Amino acid sequence: MIRNLIFFSIIIGVSLAGCSTTNELVNNDVTGQAAAIEYSVIYYIHADAGYLYHDSDGQPVRANSQVLETAIEVAERADSGEVFIFYQRPEKKFLGLFPRKSSQFYHYTNGQKTTQVNYRHSDKKEPFLTTEVQLYKKYRNYTAEKNQQHYFLYFGHEIPNDNGKSYHRSLPNIEVNTASFAGGIQHFLTDEQVFDLVVLSTCNNGTPAMASRLIPFADHLLASPQNLHLSHIDTEQLGLLESNPGISPRQIAHSLAGDTFRRLKEQVQTPITLAEYDFESIRKYVNELDNLITVFEDTARINPYHQNTDCGQFSFFDKEKYTQGIEMWYKPAKFGRRADQSATHSGWGCKPLLED
Repeated sequence: MIRNLIFFSIIIGVSLAGCSTTNELVNNDVTGQAAAIEYSVIYYIHADAGYLYHDSDGQPVRANSQVLETAIEVAERADSGEVFIFYQRPEKKFLGLFPRKSSQFYHYTNGQKTTQVNYRHSDKKEPFLTTEVQLYKKYRNYTAEKNQQHYFLYFGHEIPNDNGKSYHRSLPNIEVNTASFAGGIQHFLTDEQVFDLVVLSTCNNGTPAMASRLIPFADHLLASPQNLHLSHIDTEQLGLLESNPGISPRQIAHSLAGDTFRRLKEQVQTPITLAEYDFESIRKYVNELDNLITVFEDTARINPYHQNTDCGQFSFFDKEKYTQGIEMWYKPAKFGRRADQSATHSGWGCKPLLED
């Protein structure tokens, strides 16, 4: 009888808790205590899918949990910064009935954890990042410096250019594509703000389509125009924001890319492609290039489901014009069909032609 009462009490508690979409685990009020906030970093880690890969010793590694560990380390060292971490996990139900708050939100101010929240998405068809933006606006610090820098880092699978349903395994009706992604991250900004750097730790998103969407509210982009091997971009060098306060967003991008490139060179034999895009330079031609690619894809027999190839191989591509403003970290494959490819890369990814 007592066991039944305990079980019934648990069920009632879970059902009542399920009515709320958030559960605060930590909430430390730092009003009037926080030092000046000189920079803001937002991590979004998409863990609602499989990200298992094997390291150089053949050991299995869950890339998303590794990224989370690094993000927390960066946040704990950010004595003059504010760091937000969204860890979006699969949404499940307790006993198959009551929704769990599986995703996690961390907020750090001046290196101290001020907020930790478990959350879920109440609207299973909401525009991408709606819930995350609401949490950000609820907990962010309002004493930021006027010249504060803003960084956004996204870790996940390739963000498709069109459609985008079923991107989340457990939230298939939330569309994730270049348009919804750009629209979603823009809501983290106020009207006068821009992202100094957007980092896309995904495959195949170093494209004119993605760049043209981000240019209105970002200054730099770090992304891979081709495959990133289910690995991730290393972010330990964000610590330079603390140790070298005068560092530029472009230098931060180069430090992240350099660290990642050196690690991948030791681990993989397949191609490595990372690019930093200076939007001030590429805005002069990126829309034109995006239109050329759209026309090409409408008329050619392309494979939209395959990994990107270098846009520079196609006849419409003007290498002198369309490579301005791009810094490239590239290593061709050592073996296989692609081993004899050029030692250089345009920095832009395009879907390949269908093979006969």
